[in-house]
Amino acid sequence: MHLKTQQISVSNLEIGMYVSRLDVPWVKTPFPIQGFYVTKQDEINLLAQYCNHVYIDTILSKMDGSAIKHSKPAVGPKGTLDPKTEKLMNEKARMKSRAENYQVTTPIKKELKTAEKIYNNVTATVSNAMSLIESGEPIQINQVEKSIRKMVDSVIRNPDALIWMCRIRQENAHLFESSIRASVWGLVFARHLGLSRKDLNDVGAALILSSIGKSKLPRELHIGELEESEQEAYKQHIEKTLEELEYMGAVNGQIKFIISNYCERNNGSGYPRGLIGNRIPFLARIAGLADYYEQMINPRPGVEALTPVEAVADLYHNRGILFQREIIEAYIQAIGIYPTGSLVELSDHSIGIVLEQKEKARLRPKVALVRNNYGIDLEQSKIIDLSETPSDENGAPLEVLQSLPSSAIEVNTDILTDKLFGFKWFGMAS
Repeated sequence: MHLKTQQISVSNLEIGMYVSRLDVPWVKTPFPIQGFYVTKQDEINLLAQYCNHVYIDTILSKMDGSAIKHSKPAVGPKGTLDPKTEKLMNEKARMKSRAENYQVTTPIKKELKTAEKIYNNVTATVSNAMSLIESGEPIQINQVEKSIRKMVDSVIRNPDALIWMCRIRQENAHLFESSIRASVWGLVFARHLGLSRKDLNDVGAALILSSIGKSKLPRELHIGELEESEQEAYKQHIEKTLEELEYMGAVNGQIKFIISNYCERNNGSGYPRGLIGNRIPFLARIAGLADYYEQMINPRPGVEALTPVEAVADLYHNRGILFQREIIEAYIQAIGIYPTGSLVELSDHSIGIVLEQKEKARLRPKVALVRNNYGIDLEQSKIIDLSETPSDENGAPLEVLQSLPSSAIEVNTDILTDKLFGFKWFGMAS
């Protein structure tokens, strides 16, 4: 799916259009998120008080079905936040008052070296645990929890490092690898909300340990789209996970509580109990959304993967349906439209990999070009910071044209990582 923007005057805005960028900083307006659907005339009137023109996404603006039907205005008629958004923001503020206001403290180059060791360690630890479970032997849960604490520390220092590891290792089809990636998405989201380290540990542990029950299901339940009877059989993974954790005995109740509820959905369509809305525990909602996103971009074998942009469009489509509208908007703010490690095509048809996201310019990340606009693969990647509004050869603004599936071109990510984060990007001698 493309993310194609078009500049228009605020006076030409129409209900149903998706505003992706303003001509002023978002923080200087009462709109709480960077990007929203226009749902009523009052929003257009309010925009006119702050902007002369805006940028609309012409693709998302055409999605006028339930994505718009179920969306609700971000602001009230007098510039106040709508009650639900205000409630969520107040809830976030209360959480942040009890926890740290996390800041990036380690450059990605330095953190990536640590993150790679952590990712490899947690992969080996969980793999060993799964082998023990399959053979009927007890696992050392403290080793798993120790690995997760290291993941939490890394995400707090710089979330982009483990996100990069998730993206370059995404081809691994092991169940526990998927749960590790979901855990990273959950940690990044929980960090964004300012939750405590304990909450981050519990969310991360719940998502990783959730793969225990899945590993006990028949292999055919992990391949392709499932029939209705197979879906019912698949849902047993939660019960199987909880049974195994009960046998271990050392897992705290909060982790088991998250696992019990992370497959519930806002509209009651989830399982195992069909809970609705706020009856679903908050940390379970965080874990559930992270797992849902991971399953879209890295689905089971036989199911076509969505690009990050397509996954975001799906999330918008399900605002107020599968997940609360405010939770989805906060999640997208946390992980971005183009997560670190995503493959993107630029407006001049060159192709690159997202290196870093800009908090105040989510649609204009820093990109490492791996193929130029003539279709030639580059031996030495060229770094372009789209937030600095560079131009192409014809003087036109260079921007992301579309998100690409990881299979679009062949990239040796290990070599690329060494080049970008080892020495070349940072101008250091080997």
